[in-house]
Amino acid sequence: MVQAEKRHGLGWGQSVTVLTAGIILAAGLLSMPTPIFAARAEDAVTLRIDTEASYRPAGADTTALDRNLTVFRARRQAADQAADEFARRRLIQFVDRDKDELVLLVADRLTATVDESRGRSASGAPARTIQLHALVRLSDFIEAELTSLRLKKEEAHEDYRSEMEPNVSPALTPGHLLARAYRLVDKNEPRMAIIYLDNLIHHYPGWRELYETKAMALRLQDRPEQMEMALHQACTLGSPTACTRLEQRQAVKEE
Repeated sequence: MVQAEKRHGLGWGQSVTVLTAGIILAAGLLSMPTPIFAARAEDAVTLRIDTEASYRPAGADTTALDRNLTVFRARRQAADQAADEFARRRLIQFVDRDKDELVLLVADRLTATVDESRGRSASGAPARTIQLHALVRLSDFIEAELTSLRLKKEEAHEDYRSEMEPNVSPALTPGHLLARAYRLVDKNEPRMAIIYLDNLIHHYPGWRELYETKAMALRLQDRPEQMEMALHQACTLGSPTACTRLEQRQAVKEE
């Protein structure tokens, strides 16, 4: 969770908002309208971040989805880099898995422009590169925390079926969909997270981050073989992180 407070003397000649993840907000702050609360984070504390991600078009039917997910990856990179920089400046502090969820929520909302270029991959296959130019504000993380608090409150009153069924809408919001899985894991409910992710995979079988997140939940259940299967699927879909983790596990087995 996030708490906002004023602090002076951090070297910028102005007061800035300090966010501390993991601290419960006072009831008075929670009751504030979002625009008023968000205004406490001075948008002078803004980072300009450029990121890049690529994809290989697999046909007319999948190109739009592939592009949207690739733009999301670039957005997630920008939000993650901003989180690290804000933490380095001591403007924000994350605990537990708060960072993962908040970065995902920020990725969906940050202001950005997108350029796209065409080329070929190392194997010679057609490839397209997304270049993202993002503005990430400190207030984006406050808004994300308020969103997280609201969603947790809503989900606490849902029945089992509603909680497990993804809210798939025509306007894809990858960060919000993935963030729900992280909240389930954070509640120590990896089994429910896996069921939820399997439902998402049914709708988006080529979305590699779903398999990465599923591998995380399977690891918490101590199911190494199934975890490796999920990592293998993510690696096959082009996840360098999943490929690296598989290589590391194989190296350990061979020792």
